[in-house]
Amino acid sequence: FGMMGDHTIKSQRPRSVHEKRVPQEQADAAKFMAQTGESGVEEWSQWSTCSVTCGQGSQVRTRTCVSPYGTHCSGPLRESRVCNNTALCPVHGVWEEWSPWSLCSFTCGRGQRTRTRSCTPPQYGGRPCEGPETHHKPCNIALCPVDGQWQEWSSWSQCSVTCSNGTQQRSRQCTAAAHGGSECRGPWAESRECYNPECTANGQWNHWGHWSGCSKSCDGGWERRIRTCQGAVITGQQCEGMGEEVRRCSEQRCPAPYEICPEDYLMSMVWKRTPAGDLAFNQCPLNATGTTSRRCSLSLHGVAFWEQPSFARCISNEYRHLQHSIKEHLAKGQRMLAGDGMSQVTKTLLDLTQRKNFYAGDLLMSVEILRNVTDTFKRASYIPASDGVQNFFQIVSNLLDEENKEKWEDAQQIYPGSIELMQVIEDFIHIVGMGMMDFQNSYLMTGNVVTSPP
Repeated sequence: FGMMGDHTIKSQRPRSVHEKRVPQEQADAAKFMAQTGESGVEEWSQWSTCSVTCGQGSQVRTRTCVSPYGTHCSGPLRESRVCNNTALCPVHGVWEEWSPWSLCSFTCGRGQRTRTRSCTPPQYGGRPCEGPETHHKPCNIALCPVDGQWQEWSSWSQCSVTCSNGTQQRSRQCTAAAHGGSECRGPWAESRECYNPECTANGQWNHWGHWSGCSKSCDGGWERRIRTCQGAVITGQQCEGMGEEVRRCSEQRCPAPYEICPEDYLMSMVWKRTPAGDLAFNQCPLNATGTTSRRCSLSLHGVAFWEQPSFARCISNEYRHLQHSIKEHLAKGQRMLAGDGMSQVTKTLLDLTQRKNFYAGDLLMSVEILRNVTDTFKRASYIPASDGVQNFFQIVSNLLDEENKEKWEDAQQIYPGSIELMQVIEDFIHIVGMGMMDFQNSYLMTGNVVTSPP
Protein backbone atom coordinates (compact mmCIF):
# COMPACT_ATOMS: atom_id res chain seq x y z
CA PHE A 1 0.00 0.00 0.00
CA GLY A 2 1.13 3.54 -0.64
CA MET A 3 -0.19 6.90 0.70
CA MET A 4 -1.10 9.81 -1.57
CA GLY A 5 -2.59 12.77 0.19
CA ASP A 6 -5.40 11.63 2.50
CA HIS A 7 -6.08 8.61 0.29
CA THR A 8 -4.81 5.12 0.60
CA ILE A 9 -3.51 3.64 -2.66
CA LYS A 10 -3.35 -0.07 -3.22
CA SER A 11 -0.77 -0.99 -5.84
CA GLN A 12 -0.71 -4.19 -7.85
CA ARG A 13 2.38 -6.18 -8.66
CA PRO A 14 2.73 -8.41 -11.84
CA ARG A 15 1.43 -11.82 -11.24
CA SER A 16 3.51 -14.92 -11.81
CA VAL A 17 2.71 -17.25 -14.60
CA HIS A 18 2.28 -19.89 -12.03
CA GLU A 19 -0.51 -18.03 -10.21
CA LYS A 20 -4.07 -18.87 -10.96
CA ARG A 21 -5.94 -16.75 -13.45
CA VAL A 22 -8.45 -14.29 -12.07
CA PRO A 23 -12.06 -14.65 -13.00
CA GLN A 24 -12.94 -13.19 -16.29
CA GLU A 25 -15.13 -10.43 -14.86
CA GLN A 26 -12.38 -9.06 -12.63
CA ALA A 27 -9.95 -9.07 -15.52
CA ASP A 28 -12.41 -7.18 -17.61
CA ALA A 29 -12.97 -4.60 -14.90
CA ALA A 30 -9.25 -4.05 -14.48
CA LYS A 31 -8.88 -3.75 -18.23
CA PHE A 32 -11.63 -1.17 -18.31
CA MET A 33 -10.02 0.92 -15.49
CA ALA A 34 -6.70 0.78 -17.26
CA GLN A 35 -8.26 1.98 -20.45
CA THR A 36 -10.36 4.76 -18.90
CA GLY A 37 -7.83 5.88 -16.20
CA GLU A 38 -10.49 5.93 -13.36
CA SER A 39 -9.61 4.64 -9.94
CA GLY A 40 -11.65 2.00 -8.13
CA VAL A 41 -12.76 1.85 -4.45
CA GLU A 42 -14.41 -0.78 -2.38
CA GLU A 43 -17.91 -0.36 -0.93
CA TRP A 44 -18.42 1.57 2.34
CA SER A 45 -18.32 -0.45 5.57
CA GLN A 46 -21.30 -0.61 7.91
CA TRP A 47 -21.79 2.38 10.21
CA SER A 48 -20.13 1.82 13.62
CA THR A 49 -22.18 1.78 16.82
CA CYS A 50 -22.98 5.13 18.39
CA SER A 51 -20.12 6.46 20.54
CA VAL A 52 -22.43 7.01 23.57
CA THR A 53 -25.28 5.02 25.03
CA CYS A 54 -27.32 8.10 25.83
CA GLY A 55 -27.59 11.57 24.36
CA GLN A 56 -25.90 12.80 21.14
CA GLY A 57 -22.89 10.85 19.83
CA SER A 58 -21.24 10.00 16.48
CA GLN A 59 -20.90 7.05 14.03
CA VAL A 60 -18.07 6.26 11.59
CA ARG A 61 -17.77 4.22 8.37
CA THR A 62 -14.74 3.63 6.13
CA ARG A 63 -13.82 2.24 2.69
CA THR A 64 -10.63 1.07 0.99
CA CYS A 65 -9.09 2.44 -2.19
CA VAL A 66 -8.33 -0.16 -4.92
CA SER A 67 -6.04 1.59 -7.47
CA PRO A 68 -4.38 -0.56 -10.13
CA TYR A 69 -1.72 0.80 -12.49
CA GLY A 70 -0.75 3.54 -10.00
CA THR A 71 -3.89 5.66 -10.38
CA HIS A 72 -5.35 7.58 -7.43
CA CYS A 73 -8.76 7.17 -5.78
CA SER A 74 -10.90 10.22 -5.46
CA GLY A 75 -13.29 10.99 -2.59
CA PRO A 76 -13.03 10.45 1.20
CA LEU A 77 -12.17 7.10 2.68
CA ARG A 78 -13.85 7.93 6.10
CA GLU A 79 -17.19 9.46 6.94
CA SER A 80 -18.87 10.32 10.27
CA ARG A 81 -22.38 11.36 11.22
CA VAL A 82 -24.31 12.43 14.31
CA CYS A 83 -26.32 9.75 16.06
CA ASN A 84 -29.02 10.50 18.61
CA ASN A 85 -29.55 7.76 21.14
CA THR A 86 -33.10 7.61 22.22
CA ALA A 87 -32.10 7.05 25.89
CA LEU A 88 -31.73 10.20 28.04
CA CYS A 89 -28.56 10.45 30.14
CA PRO A 90 -29.05 10.25 33.96
CA VAL A 91 -28.68 13.53 35.92
CA HIS A 92 -27.40 13.13 39.49
CA GLY A 93 -28.78 15.09 42.40
CA VAL A 94 -26.76 18.20 43.41
CA TRP A 95 -26.70 19.93 46.81
CA GLU A 96 -27.37 23.64 46.90
CA GLU A 97 -25.38 25.96 49.21
CA TRP A 98 -25.88 25.68 52.99
CA SER A 99 -28.22 28.21 54.50
CA PRO A 100 -26.82 30.59 57.18
CA TRP A 101 -26.74 29.26 60.76
CA SER A 102 -29.96 29.93 62.63
CA LEU A 103 -30.12 31.84 65.91
CA CYS A 104 -29.56 29.89 69.13
CA SER A 105 -32.67 27.95 70.09
CA PHE A 106 -32.55 29.44 73.61
CA THR A 107 -31.60 32.91 74.79
CA CYS A 108 -29.76 31.49 77.82
CA GLY A 109 -28.37 28.17 78.82
CA ARG A 110 -27.47 25.48 76.31
CA GLY A 111 -29.21 25.44 72.94
CA GLN A 112 -28.37 24.67 69.35
CA ARG A 113 -27.95 26.35 65.98
CA THR A 114 -29.18 24.77 62.73
CA ARG A 115 -28.48 25.15 59.01
CA THR A 116 -30.05 23.31 56.07
CA ARG A 117 -29.48 22.76 52.37
CA SER A 118 -31.71 21.61 49.49
CA CYS A 119 -31.01 18.92 46.93
CA THR A 120 -31.77 19.40 43.24
CA PRO A 121 -33.50 16.09 42.57
CA PRO A 122 -31.91 13.55 40.20
CA GLN A 123 -33.37 12.80 36.72
CA TYR A 124 -33.42 9.84 34.33
CA GLY A 125 -32.15 7.39 36.92
CA GLY A 126 -29.38 9.58 38.41
CA ARG A 127 -28.04 9.14 41.96
CA PRO A 128 -29.67 11.09 44.80
CA CYS A 129 -27.69 13.57 46.92
CA GLU A 130 -25.50 12.00 49.58
CA GLY A 131 -24.93 13.42 53.05
CA PRO A 132 -27.06 15.18 55.68
CA GLU A 133 -29.68 17.75 54.83
CA THR A 134 -29.38 19.43 58.25
CA HIS A 135 -26.44 20.36 60.49
CA HIS A 136 -26.64 21.16 64.23
CA LYS A 137 -24.09 22.62 66.61
CA PRO A 138 -24.39 23.52 70.31
CA CYS A 139 -24.53 27.12 71.49
CA ASN A 140 -24.50 28.72 74.91
CA ILE A 141 -25.15 32.43 74.85
CA ALA A 142 -25.29 33.16 78.58
CA LEU A 143 -26.07 31.55 81.90
CA CYS A 144 -29.75 31.64 82.69
CA PRO A 145 -30.69 33.88 85.61
CA VAL A 146 -31.60 32.09 88.82
CA ASP A 147 -34.09 33.90 91.02
CA GLY A 148 -33.85 33.76 94.77
CA GLN A 149 -36.29 31.36 96.40
CA TRP A 150 -37.82 31.64 99.84
CA GLN A 151 -37.16 28.72 102.13
CA GLU A 152 -39.67 27.46 104.66
CA TRP A 153 -40.67 29.70 107.54
CA SER A 154 -39.02 28.91 110.84
CA SER A 155 -41.14 27.96 113.83
CA TRP A 156 -42.70 30.75 115.84
CA SER A 157 -40.49 31.88 118.69
CA GLN A 158 -41.64 31.73 122.27
CA CYS A 159 -43.79 34.54 123.49
CA SER A 160 -41.77 37.56 124.55
CA VAL A 161 -43.39 37.56 127.98
CA THR A 162 -44.39 34.84 130.37
CA CYS A 163 -47.60 36.59 131.19
CA SER A 164 -49.97 39.12 129.65
CA ASN A 165 -49.56 40.29 126.04
CA GLY A 166 -46.41 39.75 124.03
CA THR A 167 -45.16 39.01 120.55
CA GLN A 168 -43.77 36.08 118.61
CA GLN A 169 -41.47 36.14 115.62
CA ARG A 170 -40.58 33.82 112.79
CA SER A 171 -38.23 34.28 109.85
CA ARG A 172 -37.27 32.71 106.58
CA GLN A 173 -34.19 32.80 104.41
CA CYS A 174 -33.82 33.52 100.71
CA THR A 175 -31.50 31.46 98.57
CA ALA A 176 -28.94 33.55 96.73
CA ALA A 177 -29.87 34.84 93.29
CA ALA A 178 -27.38 34.18 90.50
CA HIS A 179 -26.59 35.38 86.97
CA GLY A 180 -28.78 38.46 87.18
CA GLY A 181 -31.76 36.77 88.78
CA SER A 182 -34.07 38.76 91.04
CA GLU A 183 -34.00 38.67 94.79
CA CYS A 184 -36.85 37.26 96.82
CA ARG A 185 -39.84 39.54 97.15
CA GLY A 186 -41.72 39.90 100.37
CA PRO A 187 -40.81 40.10 104.07
CA TRP A 188 -38.12 37.92 105.59
CA ALA A 189 -39.61 38.16 109.08
CA GLU A 190 -43.10 38.19 110.58
CA SER A 191 -44.41 38.87 114.05
CA ARG A 192 -47.71 38.27 115.74
CA GLU A 193 -49.26 38.94 119.09
CA CYS A 194 -49.31 36.27 121.73
CA TYR A 195 -51.05 36.17 125.09
CA ASN A 196 -50.32 34.44 128.35
CA PRO A 197 -52.56 34.60 131.41
CA GLU A 198 -52.10 37.73 133.50
CA CYS A 199 -49.17 37.61 135.89
CA THR A 200 -50.10 36.90 139.49
CA ALA A 201 -46.57 36.02 140.67
CA ASN A 202 -43.29 37.90 140.90
CA GLY A 203 -41.17 38.32 137.77
CA GLN A 204 -38.41 35.81 136.99
CA TRP A 205 -34.77 36.57 136.34
CA ASN A 206 -33.20 35.50 133.07
CA HIS A 207 -29.77 33.81 133.16
CA TRP A 208 -26.72 35.93 133.92
CA GLY A 209 -24.86 37.25 130.92
CA HIS A 210 -21.11 36.72 130.36
CA TRP A 211 -18.56 38.68 132.38
CA SER A 212 -17.27 41.71 130.55
CA GLY A 213 -13.57 42.15 129.89
CA CYS A 214 -11.42 43.39 132.74
CA SER A 215 -10.92 47.13 132.81
CA LYS A 216 -7.15 46.68 133.43
CA SER A 217 -4.64 43.99 132.50
CA CYS A 218 -2.79 44.17 135.85
CA ASP A 219 -2.79 45.95 139.26
CA GLY A 220 -6.48 45.16 139.69
CA GLY A 221 -9.48 46.10 137.58
CA TRP A 222 -13.24 45.52 137.45
CA GLU A 223 -15.55 43.38 135.38
CA ARG A 224 -19.34 43.17 135.43
CA ARG A 225 -22.25 41.05 134.28
CA ILE A 226 -26.00 41.70 134.13
CA ARG A 227 -29.32 39.86 134.00
CA THR A 228 -32.81 41.00 133.07
CA CYS A 229 -36.15 40.52 134.79
CA GLN A 230 -38.48 38.51 132.58
CA GLY A 231 -41.80 40.10 131.65
CA ALA A 232 -43.72 43.19 132.75
CA VAL A 233 -45.83 42.18 135.71
CA ILE A 234 -49.31 43.54 136.20
CA THR A 235 -50.41 42.50 139.64
CA GLY A 236 -47.22 40.80 140.84
CA GLN A 237 -43.97 42.25 142.15
CA GLN A 238 -40.72 42.97 140.35
CA CYS A 239 -37.86 40.43 140.50
CA GLU A 240 -36.07 40.31 143.79
CA GLY A 241 -32.33 40.91 143.89
CA MET A 242 -29.85 42.87 141.83
CA GLY A 243 -29.63 42.89 138.07
CA GLU A 244 -25.88 43.59 138.05
CA GLU A 245 -22.77 42.03 139.62
CA VAL A 246 -19.25 43.54 139.81
CA ARG A 247 -16.00 41.83 140.85
CA ARG A 248 -12.27 42.48 140.95
CA CYS A 249 -9.98 41.09 138.22
CA SER A 250 -6.33 41.13 137.04
CA GLU A 251 -5.00 41.71 140.52
CA GLN A 252 -1.46 40.61 139.67
CA ARG A 253 1.11 43.32 139.99
CA CYS A 254 2.05 45.20 136.85
CA PRO A 255 5.77 44.88 136.04
CA ALA A 256 7.88 47.91 136.73
CA PRO A 257 9.80 49.44 133.81
CA TYR A 258 12.96 47.65 134.92
CA GLU A 259 11.04 44.35 134.85
CA ILE A 260 10.33 44.68 131.11
CA CYS A 261 12.92 43.87 128.45
CA PRO A 262 13.20 46.87 126.13
CA GLU A 263 13.02 46.58 122.37
CA ASP A 264 16.25 45.09 121.04
CA TYR A 265 17.89 44.49 117.65
CA LEU A 266 19.88 41.31 117.41
CA MET A 267 20.87 39.05 114.48
CA SER A 268 18.97 41.19 111.97
CA MET A 269 15.75 40.77 113.98
CA VAL A 270 13.73 43.24 116.04
CA TRP A 271 12.74 41.90 119.46
CA LYS A 272 9.74 43.80 120.78
CA ARG A 273 9.27 45.06 124.30
CA THR A 274 8.37 42.02 126.44
CA PRO A 275 7.56 41.55 130.19
CA ALA A 276 9.81 39.26 132.22
CA GLY A 277 8.78 35.60 132.00
CA ASP A 278 7.32 35.89 128.48
CA LEU A 279 8.64 34.80 125.09
CA ALA A 280 9.06 36.95 122.00
CA PHE A 281 8.94 35.31 118.56
CA ASN A 282 10.43 36.03 115.12
CA GLN A 283 10.80 34.28 111.80
CA CYS A 284 14.01 32.30 111.32
CA PRO A 285 16.69 33.85 109.07
CA LEU A 286 16.12 33.76 105.32
CA ASN A 287 18.16 30.57 104.80
CA ALA A 288 15.92 28.58 107.17
CA THR A 289 12.28 27.83 107.91
CA GLY A 290 10.48 27.91 111.26
CA THR A 291 10.37 30.35 114.15
CA THR A 292 12.97 31.55 116.61
CA SER A 293 12.14 32.64 120.16
CA ARG A 294 13.79 34.71 122.85
CA ARG A 295 12.87 34.76 126.53
CA CYS A 296 12.81 37.81 128.75
CA SER A 297 14.05 36.66 132.20
CA LEU A 298 14.37 38.33 135.57
CA SER A 299 17.76 38.51 137.28
CA LEU A 300 18.35 37.91 140.99
CA HIS A 301 18.19 41.66 141.45
CA GLY A 302 14.74 41.84 139.84
CA VAL A 303 15.93 43.38 136.57
CA ALA A 304 14.66 42.02 133.26
CA PHE A 305 17.21 40.88 130.67
CA TRP A 306 17.11 39.19 127.29
CA GLU A 307 18.37 35.61 127.00
CA GLN A 308 20.08 34.36 123.85
CA PRO A 309 17.64 33.50 121.02
CA SER A 310 16.65 29.87 120.59
CA PHE A 311 17.04 28.34 117.13
CA ALA A 312 15.77 24.90 118.12
CA ARG A 313 12.87 25.28 115.67
CA CYS A 314 14.96 26.64 112.78
CA ILE A 315 15.94 24.22 110.01
CA SER A 316 18.25 25.25 107.19
CA ASN A 317 16.90 24.89 103.67
CA GLU A 318 19.71 22.49 102.73
CA TYR A 319 18.85 20.13 105.60
CA ARG A 320 15.16 20.31 104.73
CA HIS A 321 15.95 19.46 101.10
CA LEU A 322 18.14 16.52 102.13
CA GLN A 323 15.35 15.12 104.28
CA HIS A 324 12.94 15.32 101.32
CA SER A 325 15.47 13.53 99.08
CA ILE A 326 15.21 10.45 101.35
CA LYS A 327 11.64 9.94 100.13
CA GLU A 328 12.85 10.08 96.52
CA HIS A 329 15.46 7.36 97.17
CA LEU A 330 12.91 5.17 98.97
CA ALA A 331 10.51 5.55 96.02
CA LYS A 332 12.96 3.66 93.78
CA GLY A 333 11.55 0.45 95.23
CA GLN A 334 14.66 -1.76 94.90
CA ARG A 335 16.72 -2.65 97.95
CA MET A 336 20.07 -2.09 96.31
CA LEU A 337 18.98 1.27 94.85
CA ALA A 338 17.56 2.38 98.21
CA GLY A 339 20.81 1.38 99.97
CA ASP A 340 22.90 3.27 97.44
CA GLY A 341 20.61 6.27 97.88
CA MET A 342 21.13 6.25 101.66
CA SER A 343 24.89 6.14 101.14
CA GLN A 344 24.53 9.25 98.99
CA VAL A 345 22.47 10.91 101.74
CA THR A 346 25.16 10.27 104.38
CA LYS A 347 27.80 11.68 102.04
CA THR A 348 25.78 14.88 101.56
CA LEU A 349 25.07 15.15 105.30
CA LEU A 350 28.79 14.80 106.01
CA ASP A 351 29.51 17.79 103.78
CA LEU A 352 26.84 19.84 105.57
CA THR A 353 28.01 19.03 109.11
CA GLN A 354 31.63 19.83 108.28
CA ARG A 355 30.66 23.43 107.51
CA LYS A 356 29.65 23.89 111.19
CA ASN A 357 27.30 26.81 110.39
CA PHE A 358 24.07 25.05 111.32
CA TYR A 359 21.26 25.81 113.78
CA ALA A 360 20.12 23.85 116.82
CA GLY A 361 17.14 22.69 114.75
CA ASP A 362 19.60 21.30 112.18
CA LEU A 363 21.07 19.05 114.89
CA LEU A 364 17.66 17.51 115.49
CA MET A 365 17.07 17.24 111.73
CA SER A 366 20.45 15.47 111.35
CA VAL A 367 19.44 12.93 113.99
CA GLU A 368 16.16 12.33 112.16
CA ILE A 369 18.01 11.86 108.84
CA LEU A 370 20.42 9.36 110.44
CA ARG A 371 17.42 7.53 111.90
CA ASN A 372 15.78 7.27 108.45
CA VAL A 373 19.06 6.06 106.91
CA THR A 374 19.51 3.42 109.62
CA ASP A 375 15.92 2.20 109.36
CA THR A 376 16.26 1.92 105.57
CA PHE A 377 19.41 -0.21 105.89
CA LYS A 378 17.56 -2.35 108.43
CA ARG A 379 14.50 -2.93 106.20
CA ALA A 380 16.57 -3.54 103.09
CA SER A 381 19.00 -5.94 104.83
CA TYR A 382 21.71 -3.92 103.13
CA ILE A 383 25.10 -3.46 104.80
CA PRO A 384 26.72 -0.19 103.73
CA ALA A 385 30.21 -0.16 102.29
CA SER A 386 33.19 0.70 104.47
CA ASP A 387 33.30 4.31 103.24
CA GLY A 388 29.61 4.64 104.11
CA VAL A 389 30.30 3.43 107.65
CA GLN A 390 33.21 5.87 107.87
CA ASN A 391 30.95 8.74 106.76
CA PHE A 392 28.26 7.79 109.28
CA PHE A 393 30.57 7.96 112.29
CA GLN A 394 32.30 11.09 111.00
CA ILE A 395 28.88 12.78 110.90
CA VAL A 396 28.26 11.74 114.51
CA SER A 397 31.69 13.11 115.44
CA ASN A 398 30.88 16.45 113.78
CA LEU A 399 27.54 16.69 115.58
CA LEU A 400 29.12 15.96 119.00
CA ASP A 401 31.88 18.49 118.56
CA GLU A 402 32.49 20.62 121.64
CA GLU A 403 31.58 23.76 119.68
CA ASN A 404 28.01 22.47 119.41
CA LYS A 405 27.42 22.06 123.13
CA GLU A 406 25.28 25.19 123.46
CA LYS A 407 23.29 24.18 120.36
CA TRP A 408 22.53 20.80 121.94
CA GLU A 409 21.36 22.56 125.12
CA ASP A 410 19.16 24.82 122.97
CA ALA A 411 17.69 21.84 121.09
CA GLN A 412 17.09 20.04 124.39
CA GLN A 413 14.32 22.58 125.15
CA ILE A 414 11.99 20.94 122.61
CA TYR A 415 13.35 17.37 122.21
CA PRO A 416 16.04 15.15 123.80
CA GLY A 417 17.96 14.78 120.55
CA SER A 418 21.18 13.56 122.16
CA ILE A 419 19.43 10.51 123.63
CA GLU A 420 17.85 9.74 120.27
CA LEU A 421 21.28 10.03 118.60
CA MET A 422 22.75 7.42 120.96
CA GLN A 423 19.93 5.01 120.09
CA VAL A 424 20.52 5.56 116.36
CA ILE A 425 24.23 4.83 116.79
CA GLU A 426 23.43 1.63 118.65
CA ASP A 427 21.06 0.47 115.90
CA PHE A 428 23.56 1.32 113.17
CA ILE A 429 26.35 -0.65 114.86
CA HIS A 430 23.99 -3.63 115.14
CA ILE A 431 23.26 -3.39 111.38
CA VAL A 432 26.85 -3.23 110.19
CA GLY A 433 27.77 -5.91 112.77
CA MET A 434 29.77 -8.46 110.85
CA GLY A 435 30.45 -5.88 108.19
CA MET A 436 32.81 -4.25 110.67
CA MET A 437 35.04 -7.29 110.23
CA ASP A 438 36.15 -5.74 106.98
CA PHE A 439 38.24 -3.42 109.07
CA GLN A 440 40.17 -6.50 110.29
CA ASN A 441 39.29 -5.76 113.93
CA SER A 442 41.00 -2.38 113.71
CA TYR A 443 39.61 0.58 115.59
CA LEU A 444 37.85 3.38 113.81
CA MET A 445 38.93 6.73 115.25
CA THR A 446 37.04 9.99 114.65
CA GLY A 447 37.74 13.08 116.70
CA ASN A 448 35.70 12.28 119.79
CA VAL A 449 33.94 9.00 119.00
CA VAL A 450 35.66 5.62 119.22
CA THR A 451 33.98 2.44 117.95
CA SER A 452 35.23 -1.11 117.72
CA PRO A 453 33.71 -4.34 116.37
CA PRO A 454 31.42 -6.11 118.82
